Amino acid sequence: MRLLDSVPGVTEHMESLEVIMAKKILKRRLDLGLTQSQVVERVYKQGASITQATVSKVECGDKTISTDTYNKIFTALGGITNLDIQFGELPKSSKKILEHA
Repeated sequence: MRLLDSVPGVTEHMESLEVIMAKKILKRRLDLGLTQSQVVERVYKQGASITQATVSKVECGDKTISTDTYNKIFTALGGITNLDIQFGELPKSSKKILEHA
């Protein structure tokens, strides 16, 4: 992984919201012993629909996934009980913009 850390954009991608959610969703699905197809079935029982391919994209951290799709999957996996968002330092370029505002 250290080799990948030197590739431009990899660290930012791995720390992106989509990848963080992907890891949490995948872990939850595996903890429940469910297949992607079983997640699709659970979503269907909620009166909604997604495809197995969509679940796969979610678990890969695809940036094109809608919040509606995330909500369907979260509900199918038991819902969210805690969402703890912690902010980091602003990038240097953002600090300069704020100083001039």
